[in-house]
Order: sequence, then structure tokens, then C-alpha cells
Amino acid sequence: RDDPQAAYTAYTKALCHRWTFVQRTIPGISELFRPLEDAIRRCFLPAIIGRQISDTERDLFTLPVRLGGLGISNPVEGSEFEFQASVKITDNLKELIIGQESSLDGYQ
Repeated sequence: RDDPQAAYTAYTKALCHRWTFVQRTIPGISELFRPLEDAIRRCFLPAIIGRQISDTERDLFTLPVRLGGLGISNPVEGSEFEFQASVKITDNLKELIIGQESSLDGYQ
């Protein structure tokens, strides 16, 4: 409450990345992030905004800053996307490891 900009910076530059790692590595855990989303919505955002927020405002705050939001994602909604993106981006590496390949030639 004393320094909302510092709290916002700490959240966007450090704290949210801790659970993003978990989201990217464990499938099917979206609902486990519900208490976290509740804390973000009912405690964190009101503390930095100075008042309670509506559902529409919460949706707006998930948008990136370049689109007028705050970049404060909903961990429940983003969990499955993060996992699927991780699976897709590491698929070639996984295949190389399984096949015991020693070269990345032919994979781009």
C-alpha cells in the first residue's frame, strides 16, 4: 500500500515467473492456481489500484501493457497454455534425447 509501483514491479519481474515455471512443467494443474488468482484479484490488485475491481477490469489488467493492460495474467486461465507451449517448443529436443542423437542438424 505504501509503494504500489514497487509491488507491481516485483510482481511482474519476479514473482509471477515462479509459478510460470511450474505451469510449464506440470500438466492439468489449472485449478490449483485458483487460490492464487483469488489473492491477486482480491488483495494484490486492490492494493495497487486503491479500490476493489470488477470482472471487466480484471480482464483488462491481464492484457499486455502495450494494449492498455497491466500484464498481470490470470494463472488459472494461463496454466494449460503455458504447458502446451512448453511441450511444443521442447518437442524436437525431447525426440533427440529419446533417440540419443548427438547433433541438432536437420532440426530448426
